[in-house]
Amino acid sequence: MKQILIAIIILVSAVPLKAQSDYDQRLFFNLSGGLINYGGDLQNKSFTLNQANVAYGIGATYQFWNNFSITASVIRGKIGATDAKGSPDHAIRNLSFFSNITEGSAVFEASLFDVPGDQKFSPYVYEGIAFFHMNPYTFDPSGNKVYLQPLGTEGQGLPEYGNKKKYKLLQFAIPVGVGVKYALSDNVMISAEFGFRKTFTDYMDDVSGPGYADTAIIRAARGPLASKLSFRGDELNPPQGLSNTIPRGNPGNKDVYYTCLVKLSFSFRGANIFNR
Repeated sequence: MKQILIAIIILVSAVPLKAQSDYDQRLFFNLSGGLINYGGDLQNKSFTLNQANVAYGIGATYQFWNNFSITASVIRGKIGATDAKGSPDHAIRNLSFFSNITEGSAVFEASLFDVPGDQKFSPYVYEGIAFFHMNPYTFDPSGNKVYLQPLGTEGQGLPEYGNKKKYKLLQFAIPVGVGVKYALSDNVMISAEFGFRKTFTDYMDDVSGPGYADTAIIRAARGPLASKLSFRGDELNPPQGLSNTIPRGNPGNKDVYYTCLVKLSFSFRGANIFNR
């Protein structure tokens, strides 16, 4: 993704640009909708629409130069995965999670052509920073919704596991993406984009370590529900013991999430509100 960004910025730099004094800076408001999905220990494919969910967002784009702009946006969606719908090799682990995701981001966008302006169509790339809130939960055998972070299902916060800290629900990410935009008019654009988020947590799915915490220790410290949800192979028919399961997780790979969005952008330039 970084190589693509560098390549397009080089191409953009080679395109003749109007002098800044001749260019009207533009402010667009954005509405977006599409799909969001995650990659991690319960969804190990690099990209898939399997178990994807709806995402939507609002934002604003400030086009400060012909080919360059800055976008601030908020996106809301839901991620989740279950071993029952994943790889057959993971079925005996029998884990699942869901989480609402709220993301706020600011990105720098570079377009190959000036749209709207000299051209109606252009590819573009973007990169920036984002913060997102997650709160993974699952459903117990009775169908009750249970948030997982307070339970410390991998022994977080217990002396037997080195007082490993519980993960934070507010996390940092680096969004990068590619897209194409088309000008329906001077004030309205439509675009389609794919965005990838590199995160710095392995707990979007509440799964990280390769081993299972001792259920007796979890039960004594956190209660029977925490113990039950730390290992769920015994819910299968026939039940699966700890010694027969695959590793719980892979701490070497951080979780990621990505979006496929269609965005409608519009400005009020005709009213001369945002002209310099």
